[in-house]
Amino acid sequence: MKDVQEVIFLSGNGNFKLGAKILEQLSELFGKRCFFSHINFNKYPEGELDNRIVNHENIRGKIVVIYQSIFKQKYDDELTDLVWALKHQYGAKYIIGIFPFFWNRRQDPVMEETALEKWSKKVAKPDEIQRLRKSIFILHQCGIDEMIVATPHSSAMAKACEEYGVKFHEINPTIKFATTIQTFIPLEEHSLINVYAPDAGSIPRAVRLAGILHCRVLFNLKNRAINSITSIVEEKKEEIERLVAEFREYYDFEEIYYIVPDLVEGKIIVIVEDEVASGGTANNTGRHLKQLKAKAVLLLATHAVLIRGWKNKLFYLNPFSRMIMTNTIPRGHKKRTGGKIFDISLAQEFGDSLFRILDSM
Repeated sequence: MKDVQEVIFLSGNGNFKLGAKILEQLSELFGKRCFFSHINFNKYPEGELDNRIVNHENIRGKIVVIYQSIFKQKYDDELTDLVWALKHQYGAKYIIGIFPFFWNRRQDPVMEETALEKWSKKVAKPDEIQRLRKSIFILHQCGIDEMIVATPHSSAMAKACEEYGVKFHEINPTIKFATTIQTFIPLEEHSLINVYAPDAGSIPRAVRLAGILHCRVLFNLKNRAINSITSIVEEKKEEIERLVAEFREYYDFEEIYYIVPDLVEGKIIVIVEDEVASGGTANNTGRHLKQLKAKAVLLLATHAVLIRGWKNKLFYLNPFSRMIMTNTIPRGHKKRTGGKIFDISLAQEFGDSLFRILDSM
């Protein structure tokens, strides 16, 4: 790119603080100050959006980067409103979306036949509207050409982007998680670390982390009922052996084992999740691992969704020696924990990814 100052940067109201940090990182990489252009956010008296892009006359023919962490419906509505105006009203040439958290991310379709997804098909919801595909379709129709998202729930997001012609980039916090874990755990205890995937969907994340930490992956499978309550599936020995062999081959990683008490006792178990919502499932899992005599249990999660009542559930008889989450969703004063959760920032990872995209244009 000849001049990054010819790029228009805009931000919605979803987690503006992280967006500003991303632009600071981008400014360092380009050696030029990048800043958000102003948007006047407003509503009509009856509640309709009345957001207005200041200096909109500068947009025509330009590359526009729009930032929005979409963790509430109102931020989704705000985003589509702005993207449509940028492309179809003001004539932006190309729009790149930075979406640390993506609304409707879990509502994905049945996927292709792989070792992981054969299991996923058993618990798929054929009567559920595929709102993930719908969301990406709408963003594409409004004008998004390329998007960057942290830790999608599954490969369905990338597939939907491919289906509708949107270039997709994933921000993966694994390296930052690994560095943080190694900081908290004494060097002489690193050999005790095992990464635990509490369900089939967590196995890819667990394998990536275990590859960096040079340790085992332990897993079991869970069934999620209609009421969203999860339970561990008790598999027969022959089925366990088949699953282990299939997962090892598919992920090209030999250190995958079905969890048994002997593999947990005296070990440091790291649970890796894409998100924590109510905290109930994570807490149950952590307490179960402690009952199996784990030396310590750490919880990692990219997205701090943290729905109503989460503190009482997540911290019940707190089994975790450390909880680590990223800042894709802001935790304001009401969601602070007095240090129980250690925050790590993904500003550098998003800034680096955006730099590579823009620098190649």
